[in-house]
Amino acid sequence: MRGTRRSLLRKGAIVGTAGITGLAGCSGGNSTTETSGGGSTEGGSATDSGPQQVSVTIGSKRFSEQEIFGEIAKKAIAAKAQNAKPVDETGLGGTAQVWRALTNGEIDHYWTYSNTQWNQIHGKDSVIHDREEMYNEVKSLIEEKHDLTMLEPTQASAVWTIITRPDWAKEHGIESISDFADYIRNESTDFTFVTYAEFAERQDGLPNLLKEYDIPQEKWNKVNVKKVGYGGLNYQILNSGDAVATTGWMSQPQIYQYGLKTLEDNKGYFSASVIAPIIRNEIINKNPSVETAINEAAQPLTTEELQQMVLEVSNTDATAADVAEDYLKTNDVL
Repeated sequence: MRGTRRSLLRKGAIVGTAGITGLAGCSGGNSTTETSGGGSTEGGSATDSGPQQVSVTIGSKRFSEQEIFGEIAKKAIAAKAQNAKPVDETGLGGTAQVWRALTNGEIDHYWTYSNTQWNQIHGKDSVIHDREEMYNEVKSLIEEKHDLTMLEPTQASAVWTIITRPDWAKEHGIESISDFADYIRNESTDFTFVTYAEFAERQDGLPNLLKEYDIPQEKWNKVNVKKVGYGGLNYQILNSGDAVATTGWMSQPQIYQYGLKTLEDNKGYFSASVIAPIIRNEIINKNPSVETAINEAAQPLTTEELQQMVLEVSNTDATAADVAEDYLKTNDVL
């Protein structure tokens, strides 16, 4: 059954930004006691005799950082929650596909990014720089519009930025995104820029970044823009010398592994990015110990720990499951 449902989830067409925003206000049929493809529970809620038996279907996007989150949750639930069985549906795809799976009840849980929720999924135009404010706003928004709960945040941050080769930035005097924009406006467009395909289209991605930093579209169209999927290929291209700049987020360890330069977002375009777990209310209403287990596992996570785990998965034979177990043991969760 697991393979069949995974196939069905992955075959679904990935909707665009408008399609994601259109989900706001829908609970995705989360009021039933047994979902179609998601976690199933026995009737009733938690009682004095203990939490109800539940299966918790854990999803993630399809790149190492997200798959590590899924493994952390899976191991924490298996070890710390009572009468709860984790079911692995990690590595599903991009933002739209995983969010749709959650709101449709095909999965029960994944770890999200506050700026993605705020700007891309719920279509908010405003920028929030303060972590606590961002978390509280997104939590309220999600819980008002969906039958979901945003759990306690990690300490890790994943703010987006533009990253360049340091030699190229030094040669052209580029320290900030405004410097980068000036370089393009001055007809210097003979270079390759790598970006994630999803980021090239999303509301808080490249289109509005170009507007905010006054980069004319006709000038940008002359740049050789190479679109890639998640997984670190953009950094390999940058490090090999086949491109001079890329988009990424600050928790990605390749920035430090390759000694790359992050440009200052001097106009404050990018929102704060708080990483936090999110789960369907049906699960935690039936079995509150699942919420407790995930919170205990998520709260200690720092940006540095996350970077180290991703590096280990990328550069050694360690798996996401291996580094997740080490993290949980180091933080006395296991």
